[in-house]
Amino acid sequence: MAPPSSSDSSSDHLPEALLKTLGLAVLERVGTGDTFRLIGNPPLWWATTFKTSPESPIAVGPLAPFLQHFLDESETAWRDNHDRVVRSGPWSHRDLTSILHQFEATALTASHRALLLIERIDERFDSIQQLLQQARDQRLHHIDQVKTHERTQTSLTGSLAIATQERDDLLALLQHLDLAAIVTNQEGRVTFASPRCLAWIECPSTTVIGQPWEQSLPIDSADRKQLRQAWKAAVPQRSRHSIRFAGTTPRWIDYEIHEDPQSSERRIILLHDRTEVHHLRQQLNHQMQFHDLVGRSPAMLQIYQLVRDVARVDSTVLIEGETGTGKELIARAIHYSSPRKDRPFIAANCAGLTDSLLGSQLFGHKRGAFTGAIDDHHGLFESADGGTLFLDEIGDIPTSVQTSLLRVLQEKEITRLGETHPRKVNVRILAATHHNLNEDVIRGTFRADLLYRIRVARIHLPPLRDRRDDIPLLVQALLGQVCATTGKAITDLHPDGLRLLMTYAWPGNVRELKSAVEFAVISARTACLMPSDFPEELHRTRRDDLPPASQESQHAEPKAQLLQALQQAQGNRTEAAKILGISRATLYRRLLAHHIDVAE
Repeated sequence: MAPPSSSDSSSDHLPEALLKTLGLAVLERVGTGDTFRLIGNPPLWWATTFKTSPESPIAVGPLAPFLQHFLDESETAWRDNHDRVVRSGPWSHRDLTSILHQFEATALTASHRALLLIERIDERFDSIQQLLQQARDQRLHHIDQVKTHERTQTSLTGSLAIATQERDDLLALLQHLDLAAIVTNQEGRVTFASPRCLAWIECPSTTVIGQPWEQSLPIDSADRKQLRQAWKAAVPQRSRHSIRFAGTTPRWIDYEIHEDPQSSERRIILLHDRTEVHHLRQQLNHQMQFHDLVGRSPAMLQIYQLVRDVARVDSTVLIEGETGTGKELIARAIHYSSPRKDRPFIAANCAGLTDSLLGSQLFGHKRGAFTGAIDDHHGLFESADGGTLFLDEIGDIPTSVQTSLLRVLQEKEITRLGETHPRKVNVRILAATHHNLNEDVIRGTFRADLLYRIRVARIHLPPLRDRRDDIPLLVQALLGQVCATTGKAITDLHPDGLRLLMTYAWPGNVRELKSAVEFAVISARTACLMPSDFPEELHRTRRDDLPPASQESQHAEPKAQLLQALQQAQGNRTEAAKILGISRATLYRRLLAHHIDVAE
């Protein structure tokens, strides 16, 4: 094998494969000028970039203007410093097809040979450029984030300052106005309570803040349920009914619940002390209502005082008044205002019982006393022992029973039917009638001595037409009762409807008024009662158009009164009884007593 030449020997120090892989063009300087020769095979891009011959020396300077400048910079490294490496950095140059490429040149000395390495770095340059662009974008993004953060921080600082100022202003306003307020978060926990509120609930702020409001307020379960429903609602509202704060000084509180303007999930509860108003309302109600009796007309106020007076004693009381005026309510008011209020109150309608049954119902009977008496029976007197027995329509009691009743009032003892020995009873008698017992005594249908016994004290109830000022109060009370029964929410009465009620004669008195209100509530299509909701008869009959029998019933002769009612009812006995305000059985009894034909 022939020995290699000096040129081939130099080339063997630079592996061809490495140069090809790296894509480097390696040129060795010839002499001291800008003439170089290629070492080894040039990379593929060399032929498409420079017009040179691999076998001929190459004048590098004219290849590219940048190379001429770089050769001047590299001269020192080649001449003086054998260890120095000079890099050109990326530079651009168009190939023979005018496509722009990126190159980098390196000047160094190896084995005392001046070398120039030229590398096309398109991909690396693109990668570097991409990295630089990414770094620039990231930097700009970071700068934007910093600026955004600074703006947000500035905005939040300003908002916090405003919110703090608003909170301080609110607290100062609440304290200045002495308002009671509670602020709750979305979970219903108290975040703020004003000093006035803390004084009312008698708790320090340390035990209230952070606790559920339901545990913080001293209210009962019904008020808590009402307040909870209002708290969950989204619309601002004020309570229609006061809630009661328990404590050393009980308070009646109205409340308003609003959304926090800065957060719809928070609630502001404003509390208003209505204790004084509550007490005043109680006093007013006490003046216009007594037990279940409603009215504040002079006549009713006088009756309330009479009830209080007779309740203190144990005397019998006769309650007089037309049907439907509330005689049983008076009897109950007397009983529940008396020392017997914890004992039984028994009411019996004497007009609804036959002569044969009335004695048994009042005094009781022994087993076998009559057909059908299969067991011993306690009468109403024994059932009411220690309490009060109310005998309604006492004028309809037959004469035979009147005698036994008189003995009970005199001797304070009763004898059951079928027995011979008396039984002691402790019963207070209250009696009621809708007609004149003096006339019954004259006719012989009622014992005079019994009348004197039951009329130790007397209370006369005026008809509703004589106390029209009480109609608005009665309607309000009746409306509440009927709405509670029917479940309808009627909140108002139209002025024309009230005018209709005020001009009607009310022959059935309060009982008829209650029936009319109930009819109107059932018929109503809105929350306000209109005139058209009331019964038709209220529109037909006005106070000025009353039939004589209704207007003058208290002053007419008994027989003429009966005949007038029959004429008005066109002979219908049932309708005549309604006009007179008595039962059908009582009507027939009076017709017979006045020798009036009972046949229809």
